[in-house]
Amino acid sequence: MVSFTSISRGAALISILLLGFSNAAPVKESNNHIVPHLNATSNARVSLPPFISSRTKPVSSPDFEVNLNLEADIIEKNMKWFIEHGGDAHNITKRGVETVGGMTMELPKNSPPATTASSPAVVKASTAQINGLKLYAALAAIPYCRGVVPFGNWDCKNCLKYVPDGKLIVTFSSLLTDTNGFVLRSDAQKTIYLVFRGTNSIRSAITDLVFTQMNYPPVSGAKVHTGFYASFKEVLSSYFPVVQAQLTAYPNYKVVISGHSLGGAQALLAGMDLYQRDKRFTPKNLSIYTVGCPRVGNPSFAYYVDSTGIPFSRSVNDRDIVPHLPPQAFGFLHPGVESWIKSSSNVRICTSNIETKSCSNSIVPFTSFLDHLR
Repeated sequence: MVSFTSISRGAALISILLLGFSNAAPVKESNNHIVPHLNATSNARVSLPPFISSRTKPVSSPDFEVNLNLEADIIEKNMKWFIEHGGDAHNITKRGVETVGGMTMELPKNSPPATTASSPAVVKASTAQINGLKLYAALAAIPYCRGVVPFGNWDCKNCLKYVPDGKLIVTFSSLLTDTNGFVLRSDAQKTIYLVFRGTNSIRSAITDLVFTQMNYPPVSGAKVHTGFYASFKEVLSSYFPVVQAQLTAYPNYKVVISGHSLGGAQALLAGMDLYQRDKRFTPKNLSIYTVGCPRVGNPSFAYYVDSTGIPFSRSVNDRDIVPHLPPQAFGFLHPGVESWIKSSSNVRICTSNIETKSCSNSIVPFTSFLDHLR
């Protein structure tokens, strides 16, 4: 499951071909139009708009700065509690329990309880907010269905439940970085969706994750995870002109970008890229929702994302390990408003636009890989 939800010939085609997609392969008649599937690895590159300088300015003085030692302090506090309540710290530190970046893949016995801090900055999610999270969790789960990507069938259970009128515009995938996703339009919801799938070999991807950063090209001083940026760049030419063409045809629609796991990281980078290259994308019509998203960049990147005003919401399922990777100690920080899902009816929202200690980060290093799949 992903949080609430289990993982598991028309104008559109013509416009895509006119935009230069010589390798677009029509794969299925769906909702009265052929859905092209693009192999991003072999797809011809298209000319992208340049970055808009006024939209790529670094943040010199953020409203507040986060102490990156905070996570280490929480780990120390929780390890102390663990030992005092009969836990075997030696078993964890000596890899008797598999860890990644110091975080546990499986929850040890006697782990500290996952409690929510009492703070004005933490609120209980309303029914409407929970329903919204269910929608975005379902969307983030859909790309794992091979019937959708690459075969172009909008007929999976979550498809018909959450976006019954959904019309797939294009699906895409890449060979080198295993990046997959789709562009979808819902006329009933007046929304254009861009959704990324995480890697199929999730556990291997987590355990093999390397915590390296590179300069983030659009914004001076910002850095992002090297692998995440490479995977996003590989499919950029596949979806960017399609989303642009959809917004041109439907200028009053909103654009929502989503993804699960590594797909969440790609969703964040894609959202920023759309904003940086096309003035039509603004905080009024563009938003990003991720599920189980890892940390993508350094504090300067997080402060930059916040400064754009683009709504960014990330949900964390209970003790999911992925949102705690790469660790803060390696210079990574989450932007966005966190929704911490304790159960289907108990969701806490940390209202800050930068991560704090009040929600899921309060439980480190006692995390769980299984919660990434639920």
